[in-house]
Amino acid sequence: MFGWIEISLLVSAAALLVLRALPYFQPYRPLFGGGGVLLLITALFPRPDNPVGQYLFGADGGRLSLPSEFFGIVWWILGAWLLKSLFDLALLRTFFPDNDQPHARRLFADLASVLIYVLALVGIVGTVFKEPVSTLLATSGVLAIVLGLALQNTLGDVFAGLAINIERPFGAGDWITLADQVSGQVMQVNWRATRLRTWSHDMVVIPNSVISKGIVTNHSRPKGPHRCIIRLSVDLSVAPSCVIEALKSAALGSPNIAHGTIPQAYACAFSDALVDYELAFAIDNFALTPGAKSEMLGRIADAFRINDIAIGAPAMDVRVIQPSDPANATLVPITHG
Repeated sequence: MFGWIEISLLVSAAALLVLRALPYFQPYRPLFGGGGVLLLITALFPRPDNPVGQYLFGADGGRLSLPSEFFGIVWWILGAWLLKSLFDLALLRTFFPDNDQPHARRLFADLASVLIYVLALVGIVGTVFKEPVSTLLATSGVLAIVLGLALQNTLGDVFAGLAINIERPFGAGDWITLADQVSGQVMQVNWRATRLRTWSHDMVVIPNSVISKGIVTNHSRPKGPHRCIIRLSVDLSVAPSCVIEALKSAALGSPNIAHGTIPQAYACAFSDALVDYELAFAIDNFALTPGAKSEMLGRIADAFRINDIAIGAPAMDVRVIQPSDPANATLVPITHG
């Protein structure tokens, strides 16, 4: 007869299989089905106080037959799959609740899967085939050292990818710039590299170790309007108040200005006979920067043309006198600045 352990396992297995049949738990049917089968195998597995298991698997003098070994392997593999699925579900419900970074979640899930299945392999060798686990661990340790030396650069990228996904300085969809050299939208962060899509729709693949060591500017965080700056220089003879007023009037009519923000224009420095100005305005998204700046430059050019303001230093006429013929001097226009 079954003992209380077998009865508890069978009741739990039946409950999970019943839950699997309910429409409400349709997303979790694989988990309930796998858990029910795992408990059923555990309840029927041959033990000294389990006569049904002894009869089904034909245990003879403590020596396991082939079917029991087969079901032992199935038990370990099914248990590993169930544990991996539960870990994947925990990641989805805790660290990635919106599933907005499936590649990052897949990275952690794959790493956990490798570890879980390795432990299952050790369990199969030790409990099913009754082989010493120490030999397997020693062999795998030597193999791990060889692979570690051969793949040290790749392993560095893998661990850097894990650090990036734990810290999460950027995610899929963010616009980033790496050390003022590469700029693009993050498409994917996988085991080895991060993939960016540039303004020209090219794909740039950057090793994770390079990103982890570099200075990364995230243009999408914090959330909110993105600030654009246009710099220009105007001759000192033009009153700064006129230039600032022309810049503000040009910016206020732009349709790209973020709602609730006001453009700001100011003089910031002297440069010889010029004054440097900056026009700062906010847009809704960093991806709109090229078009917004192009449209704003056109508006500034129109406003300066109306107010007769020239950008840069005005052209100067310089008289060049030839030593042999002072009367025949020529005027050569040059630009100062």
